Order: sequence, then C-alpha cells, then structure tokens
Amino acid sequence: MKRKSFITALGLLPVARVFGGVQVPFLSNTCKTQRDQEGPFYKDGAPERNRIETNGAPLRIRGRVIRADDCQTPVANAVLDIWHCDNQGDYDNEGFKCRGLVKSDAAGNYQFTTIFPPSYGRRPRHIHFKVRAGGFPELTSQIYFKGDPNIKNDFARNAEESRVIELKMENDIRVGVFDIYI
Repeated sequence: MKRKSFITALGLLPVARVFGGVQVPFLSNTCKTQRDQEGPFYKDGAPERNRIETNGAPLRIRGRVIRADDCQTPVANAVLDIWHCDNQGDYDNEGFKCRGLVKSDAAGNYQFTTIFPPSYGRRPRHIHFKVRAGGFPELTSQIYFKGDPNIKNDFARNAEESRVIELKMENDIRVGVFDIYI
C-alpha cells in the first residue's frame, strides 16, 4: 500500500467507528469467520436438504456467504455441510440425523431449519458447519447462541464473540442470522 493511501485510510478510521459496521478490510480481520477443528463427529455424505431435523424446538438459521477479502462480495453456490447433536445430546454416526447440505444462492444467501440443539456435556449449544466453494479454502467452524451460560465455561474456548448469534422469535420459531466470510 502506498504511503498516501495508508495515511488517507488512517484518517477515515474515526468515521468508520462513528458509523459502525463499516469494514476496513486491509486494516482488520473482523470479517473473517474463525476456523475450528472438525472434531470427532463429522461424517461425510450428508443429504442436500434445507430441513435438517424436526424432533425438537424449531430453529431457523439464515445468512450470506461472503468473500472475506473484501467483506462484501457474495459467494454463489457455496455448499454448507451442517451437523449438530440431536434433542437428547447425541450425534448420529450411523445415519444422517441432524446433518444436511445447504447451498447458497446467486446472492450468497442460505437458509436452513433444524432444532435448537441442547448443550453437549459442558459445551454450549452449537452447530458445526463446513463451507466449500470453488476458489476458496474449505472453512470448518461453529456457531453459538447468545445467553448460553456454558459459553464462559466451554473447555474448547471456541465461542469467539463474532460467532455467538442472537435468536429472535418469529411465528413461534427461533431465528438467527449468521454471515459466513470465506
């Protein structure tokens, strides 16, 4: 970066802070989704479906898949490979209960419906996902839910604030929004 551009960008930082949410990609990693390890319960081959599980309190997650290098360009046809424990706190390693694949549309939008997963042991409620898209490295991560008391006690210490989402009730269904930056 040229010196003049850098000095100009520094002068814009107070403006970006005042208006909040303005991304300054070359000065920050705030739009990169944190990576996690896959963990022991991932299973390849989940079916493509937007309704992943129905036995429990319904939960809908929606968001966009976005390029992390500019924090704004949508990623079309990204595949989200989703898995979580069932209503009893068990992962299905024999079949594909609580597992599914979802694709982003041309505008990078994705959405799926599942259940609000219970805590898993001392871990907070969470949903795992992998994102695959042409030209991008695979991303494995998790989302967590605001207000879960186990977040502070999580032995894995994975619940970075940017991955803890707030849920709102819409027509008797918990709904959360989570944008994924790859």
